[in-house]
Parts: sequence; C-alpha cells; structure tokens
Amino acid sequence: MGKYDDLVFTIPKEFHSWYGFASPRGFFRGTTMMEKAKIYLDFTSVTNELVMEVPHVHHAVDEYIVLATADFKNFFDGFDAEIDIWLGEDPQRLELVTITQPAIIRIPPKLYHCPIHFRRIGKPVLFSAMYCDGDWSKITPRVTEDGREEFLYDGAGIRRCVKDRSRECIYCGACFSESMKEFARKAKEQTSADRNARLLAPYYRMNELPRTGKYDKYVHYFKPEYHEDERFLSPRAGFRGEEEMPESRLWTLINIVQKACEAGETHMHHAVEEYLFFTGADVTHFFDFDAEIEISLGDSPDTMETYTITEPAVVRIPPKVWHGPVKFRRVGGPVNFMPFYPAGHYGRIVRETRDGAPVYIYKGSDTP
Repeated sequence: MGKYDDLVFTIPKEFHSWYGFASPRGFFRGTTMMEKAKIYLDFTSVTNELVMEVPHVHHAVDEYIVLATADFKNFFDGFDAEIDIWLGEDPQRLELVTITQPAIIRIPPKLYHCPIHFRRIGKPVLFSAMYCDGDWSKITPRVTEDGREEFLYDGAGIRRCVKDRSRECIYCGACFSESMKEFARKAKEQTSADRNARLLAPYYRMNELPRTGKYDKYVHYFKPEYHEDERFLSPRAGFRGEEEMPESRLWTLINIVQKACEAGETHMHHAVEEYLFFTGADVTHFFDFDAEIEISLGDSPDTMETYTITEPAVVRIPPKVWHGPVKFRRVGGPVNFMPFYPAGHYGRIVRETRDGAPVYIYKGSDTP
C-alpha cells in the first residue's frame, strides 16, 4: 500500500444499453468514485443520430459540454456531424446553436440548455459533459395538471429507475434506448420534410423568433495548436480556460503521445488541484489502451513514490503534492494524456538550488 493510492484511480468499463452510444464507455463519477474529487465527466462516443435531454439548469455550478470527433488522432479533420443544441434564460424562448466543428460549450449556472439533437452523424462524435464540483445534478421545470410551475431536482445518488421506482438508477440506458428506438421508427415513417418528429418541433419553432446571438459567447471552437514537439501529435487541441473564455473554470489539453518519452518536470500547485487523465486515443474504443506509464507523487521532491499505469486512469493531484515527470515507458499505441485543471488557469512551482539553498520558482502557463 502506498501513501497516495487513493489518488490513482483506474477508470472502470461501464457497459450499458444506451441507444446510439458506444459500449463500454469511460466515466469518472467524481466523489462517487474518488473521495474529495472535484470533477465529474464522461468519455462517450455517439454513433447514431439521436435526441437527448429536455431544457434544464444547474443551480450553482458550471457545466462544460465537449462535442468533437471521437478519434482524437484526427481531432480537426475527423469531425463529420451536425449537432443542434438550445440555450437560453427562458425554457420557452431558447436559441438554437448548430455545431459543425469541434467545440466546447460553457453552461453557467441558471442557463437553460438542451435538448441536444445529434442531427447527422457521419463519424462517431465525442460527447463529454464535464462538471467542476465532483458531482452531478440538474433542475427541470414542468407545469402540473392544475397549472402550477414546479422545478424537479435530480442528481447522482437520488435518481430512481424509470422501470422500477424501488431501485436506484444505475445508468444502464434501457429506458432511453426504448424511447430512441420508438423515435427512430416514427421518423422513418414520416416524410423527409418532417424528420425532426413531434418531440423536436416546438424547439425548432422557437428558431422562428429573432435570434439575438446572446449566448454565442459560451461556445468556443477549438483551434489547432501546431507545434514541433515529436512526443505529441500535431496539431493538438486544448481549452485554456480564462485565456479563451472569461470566467471559465476549466483548463485542459489533449496530448496524443506517440512514443516512449517523458513529459513535464517535478513540480506542485500551491492552491489548486490538477487531474491527469490517461486514456485510449479513440473514445469509441476507449479501453484499447496499450502503454506503460509511470508517475511519481510525494510531499516533497525528496520523498516521491512511483505508480505504474497500464489501463485508462485518472490521477488526482491535490494542492502542494509534488508530482512528475510523467514517464511513458512503453507506448504500443497512441495514448491520450489529458491534464485537467478545474480552476480556469494553470501554473506550477518548481524547486531549484541556488548558492546551495533551495528556492521555489513560480512558472505560468506561458513559461517553458
């Protein structure tokens, strides 16, 4: 048993019956899987046209929705889809945003969003919902039979099974698959002019209202980051938090490691957490992982313990825990190495020796 065993978590294979989603998928369910974790996210590959969710909000936390190609090796050339999502402050007056290139959408607290209509899927699409508080919940409005408006709260640990209310939901997807199969059957029976079906018609009618573009500021399109570092595939993708979107709490990079190498240096973060994800490079085949990776953790650079990763995993780095470098001892196939900061910015502290004494140097995101 190592001192930091509770910070290294192997992502389990989550088999399910969700219509249109690849199985198994990778899911890190925050505090449900790791005590004190401050993030909650999934790696889901959408393989068929489908519709998901109804308008809802999150009361006090941001959500980030990532829509990109499921094949990270072709992040910018591999996107082949058309996805509609609705955003707005009033669930009766939502504005439509259509995604046709890799994007990340910030959903601030109290902003209504959804449904999401995966209108055309030419190639599998990454759908990842990220929360920076370690848990998941939502509030959905509805009008009761007597005309009253009420708000239903749902979240991790309290959701009940639709088919058996005596059981807690285990996210198997059986109920969703049944509804989507019925949706697809009805769509085939209709003319091409009415393919959106009854479920989506009210939302597309909202598009007839004047569009303000007020919510476009929450949609960020990934930009290719070209580089000459042979360790990582070029271009790579990243979202650099506050630098790219005001008030963003998320900072992340998608590094596709191509060969054995080392990344980073021994350092720590003074007041914020970092999470390191190691996954397969194709979300549709998330668990096709062929690598051996070492990372060291410690209370100081002089007292480090080494951990070996051979399966998709996440490593939580609390403030003041020294870590690094990351050593990719063997890379049999491309690996996604994804550092993730739920604070909206990146910086690190390294220890150097000057005149025989240790000094601590701060380096920001633009410092080599």
